[in-house]
Amino acid sequence: MAKLLKPLVVIVLLVSIAALVIQATVLFPKRTLIKDRTQKLENGMNRVVSTLRGSLSEDIQQAVPFAISNLRVDKTADIGRMDAELNRAHSVAQAVLQGWEDTKTDLENTRLDLENTRNELEITRNQLEDARTQIVQLNETIRAKDQELIEQSNLIASLEEEKSSLEMQLANLNEELDALRDQVAGLEEEKNALELILAQYDKEADSTTNMAVGTTAKIVYLNPDWNFVIIDIGEASGAKVGAEMIIHRGDQMLGKIQLSRVLDNVSIAEVLPDFQKDSIQEGDDVLF
Repeated sequence: MAKLLKPLVVIVLLVSIAALVIQATVLFPKRTLIKDRTQKLENGMNRVVSTLRGSLSEDIQQAVPFAISNLRVDKTADIGRMDAELNRAHSVAQAVLQGWEDTKTDLENTRLDLENTRNELEITRNQLEDARTQIVQLNETIRAKDQELIEQSNLIASLEEEKSSLEMQLANLNEELDALRDQVAGLEEEKNALELILAQYDKEADSTTNMAVGTTAKIVYLNPDWNFVIIDIGEASGAKVGAEMIIHRGDQMLGKIQLSRVLDNVSIAEVLPDFQKDSIQEGDDVLF
């Protein structure tokens, strides 16, 4: 049995020596490589996170702290601390990404605003072109109107001079007309007085009636359709059939009537159209 154990122990020792040799020749260089690679990854992670944090505001930087030293652990129990710090780095990246998304949205909105502004500017430019064309047309119209206004002003000035001249002529004619009216009024008064005197003489010269000169009466009824009147004197007052009497209102002679029928206290007379000068009314006076 001891003889069998001795070779087995030798084999185990040889295997152990071989493992040590393999670890020395293979694992040690890899350990150095892993350490260098880890160091570079830490430095790269630190640069990336620092760059990302630099684009964030101070409030967000304070809300998402990051320390590269927390990624360096020497114990298996501290590996959870690496996860927490990597999560903070992920939060930094998420915040930057969200900022980029917000910026992208803002840029898209700005692009749409710029597109709308460009369209509005194009519309405004077209409107300005139309307005410029209208202004040119309006300026031409204004120049034509100004010329027309000058011509009208000259015409108005000429008409004003003519008006002043005509007003002076009209004033002179009105003065002459007033003088003529005064003359006509005087002549009318003289005419009425002469007509009354003439009628008086005619009555005195008429031998067909025996009415007393100066007999007066009033028209108490007028029938314009049949052209006759009724006066308030009759046979008792000396009225005679066929007598002609003068109708007057004050000093104005209106016409003549001729008695056609005489009753006791009233008489019916026909209005003589050849002598009528004005309208006759009930209440007008008659004179023989």
